[in-house]
Parts: sequence; structure tokens; C-alpha cells
Amino acid sequence: MLRQLAEPAAGVLQPQPEASEHFEGSANLIVEGDNLQVLKRLLPAYRQQVKMIYIDPPYNTGRGFLYPDNFRQPLASYRREAGGGSGGESEGRLHARWLNMMYPRLKLAREMLREDGVLFVSIDDHEVHTLRMILDEIFGAANFVAMFPWQSRTSRQNDTDLSVQHEYVLAYARQRRHKQRRLKPDNADLWHRLEGFAAYPAPVDPSRYANPDNDPRGPWKADPFDAPNLRPRLTYAITNPATGQVHWPPEGRCWRTGEDRFRELLADGRIVFGRRGRTRPQLKVFYAEKRAYGETASTWLDGATFGTATAGTRELQGLFDGASPFSYPKPTSLVRFLLRLATGPDDLVMDFFAGSGVTGHATLAQNQEDGGRRRFALVQLPEPTLDKRWPTIADLTRERLRRSAAVLASEAGFRAFRLGPPPPAGAPPWHWLPELGVPLHARLESLDSERGLYRLEHQDERATLCTAATPSGALLESILADDPDDLVLAEGALEGRAGLRDRLQQQLARRGARLRFGPRG
Repeated sequence: MLRQLAEPAAGVLQPQPEASEHFEGSANLIVEGDNLQVLKRLLPAYRQQVKMIYIDPPYNTGRGFLYPDNFRQPLASYRREAGGGSGGESEGRLHARWLNMMYPRLKLAREMLREDGVLFVSIDDHEVHTLRMILDEIFGAANFVAMFPWQSRTSRQNDTDLSVQHEYVLAYARQRRHKQRRLKPDNADLWHRLEGFAAYPAPVDPSRYANPDNDPRGPWKADPFDAPNLRPRLTYAITNPATGQVHWPPEGRCWRTGEDRFRELLADGRIVFGRRGRTRPQLKVFYAEKRAYGETASTWLDGATFGTATAGTRELQGLFDGASPFSYPKPTSLVRFLLRLATGPDDLVMDFFAGSGVTGHATLAQNQEDGGRRRFALVQLPEPTLDKRWPTIADLTRERLRRSAAVLASEAGFRAFRLGPPPPAGAPPWHWLPELGVPLHARLESLDSERGLYRLEHQDERATLCTAATPSGALLESILADDPDDLVLAEGALEGRAGLRDRLQQQLARRGARLRFGPRG
């Protein structure tokens, strides 16, 4: 598996404008091809650029699936790779190939993540234990975030002795924040700038707040005024002013504030003693004040709130005229929860087991809800579906994104690319972009395709690309006359012409520009 990582990527990334939606204006990406090779190609441009990766890999169940998900290794092959012996052969073979498939992809995934990025992986009981071991190795055990149990079904299985109704979502950060994780009023200015991943708070549920006393500050809820631990400074008697009853903290606990602060809260009408004024002291927490800081999200993902596998299937049926062309799709409500937990409005999201395209669909839906501009990058193998309407799963991924965008009235679109052989001479050099560290949503336009000249624009940078294998001195002089920010030539274009190379570098340097080299051809 480490050899797979070291091997050069096979193929290059070529655009498919005819399979895209709003190709020129879109910042979203769908790449068709083997995800290991695609990730290798994308890495130079997307290294530490991705805020969240969500993947739903094959579960190694041994049952049929549109994506080949039975990675059980033949005995003879396993014995050769394991060095002989018989101890644990059956168990080892069960996991070996699946782990060999996952390991290099997860290594590359970590490289894609920003320092505050996070990886979410859907998985079931078959491989959750082995997955945690390799994620501990790749990310470090200290960067484990959570293991979310997800209620994938609410109905019961009646053909067995135990009805399995859950799967998991494992979460690992590239760098887990270990202090100041919770967004609070006293760290709000600092929280967004701190290093490492911390989950965004969940939205406050307004239905939990009421205003029975018509407080002018609006709806509120009563929180216990006691807190964990024994602290002498926070242990004192509180007298109910209405009844005279004296209260002390419960055994093993203390009050939330010191006595002076308590008096301030009492004078401000923020302390109540139950609905009838006769119970322990409670703190009024106002919705208007709490809303900005949210609530701590829970790791328990119930089916009613976050959707079930059946809900995911029904979503597909709603898009595909009652048919479900993909088995076991995740519900968008599950992925949207992860998006709210991990991303801000301008972040990049990746899924390299894209399947039916649920991550892209969820990203569009979440953007519509909160006005965000999140972008997605999806990768999917062109695995046959035996359906003439969308012959491969990659075709299905793109079709779902078209249909979901229509339902959501989204014009975000996507750029479709395919992993394949190098393009013919004269084709736009899109495959140069990742090698130059430029993402595939950059602008590339033809200046003179016959001479292999193109202009690349990304953010505030412009470059002239020349794909000619051996550009003439006259051609290069004409390029310099256009005053490019940077000049990018094909690898080997100046081989044996050291003098010309030195002159070009000097002329460009005087203008604050650079001479760079892309792939050959």
C-alpha cells in the first residue's frame, strides 16, 4: 500500500465541458476516475486547502453493491503477503485488501486537509475497529474527534436475533484543538483564529425557550445554577428572597459563580427559583443572548433528526421519478449536519467516494439555507451501472447534481473532469494546472492555440502558458512583449539552451515575473 503512494499518478485530468453545468463560471468540481490516481493529481493544487472531507467508502460486507465492495483476499494470496503461517488467516484475509485499498487514500486525504480541517468517514461494524486503528496511525490518536453512532434504520430486522439499526461516522482532525473548543462570549474574538479543529456550535432550538413572565429580554430557559466539582469560593448559602429557604449546592458540586456575581444576577432578574419560586436557584438563559454562541452538538445522530438510509433512498426517488438508481445512499440531512459542524460559508468540501453525489447535493442545500458559498470537489470511479440512462456511477453523480440543483434553483454548477491519457497536441493544457499548484476552477483561455499559447488567471495572478515542445526565440520574445506576470513553458522546452533560459529569467525578474515549467507537452 505504501508502494501505491510512491508510484507516479497514472493519467492526467482533462475537462469535459459537455458533461458540465456552467463550466466557465463554476467553482465546483466532479472528477471521474480512480480516486487514488485523482487524489495524486489534485494534491499539488489542493494540499491543505480542504476544510472538510466526507467519504462513504465500501463497507467490505461481501454482499453485492454498485461499487465493488468485497475486498476479501484469497487464501493463497494472503499467505504469500503475510509470510506463511495459519494463525488468524481467516480474520486477516477478511480485512487485508480493504485496508490496503483505504490506507493510501486516507494518507492523501490528510494531506488535503487544512490545519483546522476534519475527515468524516461513514462505516459499519465490519470495519469500524480496523478503520480506527489506521486512522490513529495516519492522523494520530490525539486527533480523534468523535465516533458518531448514526441510527441508519428505525424498522426492525425480523430475520435474525438482533436488529442492527446503526452505523457510525468517524471523525479525525488534521490537528485537533485541545483548548478553547467551546465558543463562548469571553472567547468569541479569539475562537475563530485559534489553530486546530473545533466543531462549530449547533443552532439553538428556539422551541426550548419561553417567556412565562413577559421578561422584556425575550424568551428564556432555566439552567441549573450548580456546577461540577467542589470549590470553596463557589460554595455558599443562597437564600430564596420570597420564602427565606436556604440552599446549598448539591453534594459534590458548587455554584456556577461567586457570591458577588450571584447578587448581580439576582438584582438583574436572572435568578429564578422554579416556576412557583420554591425550588433550587436557576439561571435565566435568554435565547437572544445564547443564539450567537449556539449549543454543544451531540454525537448521537437519531434517524428522526438526521435521516435514515430509507430517507436517503426516498430523496433519490424524489429526484429520479420514483426510481432509486443507487443503493444505500446517505441522507442529505446527515451530511448537512456535518457541514454545519465543520465548515464556514466559504470553505471547500471534498468527497472521493462520491457515489450518488450526496455530498454535492448537501453542499448546495446548505448554501441555500445559510447563504454560504461552499465549494465541493467530488471524485467517482466510472463503475458500470447496467443502466443505459447513466451507464456509470460517475454519470449518475453528475445527473444527481443537475437534478438537485434544478430543485434548489441553484446555478452554482460544476466542472466535470476525467482521468485519462494526455491530450492531443494543441488541446488546452488543463492538466498543467494542478501541477502548477492552481485549482481546476481557475480560468484558462486560448491566446493562440496553433502556437500553443494560453492565459491562466487565478485570483490576482496571471500567467502565459506555452505548450510548444521547443518554442522558438521569436515566439518567446513575442510572449515577453505582452508583459506576462509569469511565463510557464513545457518541461524540457529550453533543454540545451541555457543562454536563452538565463536571458528569459533575467528579463522576467526585472518585471517581477517568474519563469516556470509545467509538464512535458
